[in-house]
Amino acid sequence: MASAAAFAAVYAIMGLVPLSRLVGIPSFITMREAISPLAGMLFGPVGGGFSMVLGVYLDFALGRPVSFLGLDFLVDMMAAVTAGLCFLGKRKLALAVPSALVVAFLASPSSAWFVDVAGVPVPFVWMHVTSIAVLAVALRLEKGGRLKKTGPFFVAPVMFASTMAGHITGGILTEYIYLSAGTLFGSASVQAYWTTVFYLYPAERLFLTFVGTLVSVPVLRALSSWRPPATVS
Repeated sequence: MASAAAFAAVYAIMGLVPLSRLVGIPSFITMREAISPLAGMLFGPVGGGFSMVLGVYLDFALGRPVSFLGLDFLVDMMAAVTAGLCFLGKRKLALAVPSALVVAFLASPSSAWFVDVAGVPVPFVWMHVTSIAVLAVALRLEKGGRLKKTGPFFVAPVMFASTMAGHITGGILTEYIYLSAGTLFGSASVQAYWTTVFYLYPAERLFLTFVGTLVSVPVLRALSSWRPPATVS
């Protein structure tokens, strides 16, 4: 928990580096979203989740605006929990968590099941489902010894699925806090809101996956090879 708290301080500082604005919400996506899954990889689902809660409230103290009635920590907490379950070897739970989040999103009357793309209805959650499928393959290969947990071909799918779990959690919070209350996007329709998000989120999530993998692989490898110095008796 002490190490997770120290990570939270780094995470909070990264939360002050904006990448892009949230659509229709007075806040922004930051570099902290790129390292939230790493918290789970390092400290497990419990320690990683705790680190995200602490880090988010540190961010509030540093002046970051509250977006989701103080529940902002849920976004990165779910990313950390998903990654933590993967690294604990809890493979079924690691797939069940993001799957349940997708179901919860679609169950809301304020969600969008499809977005029209050149006359073709495309599922809004196509990338979320893809990330779960990619993670399932990676977990199976890792279980069979064909992938190492510290290797990029395992870390990248975990990072991908974890950041998508965070994204869909943010979508659920947006539905119940803003869209259902009619306080977002003024007179624009709910479908118009999700259509805008649909075209923006793939590039955003792929960027976070790339940066997160680039940071996480050397950190995990360094820690896995580290040995404490021998004591002199």
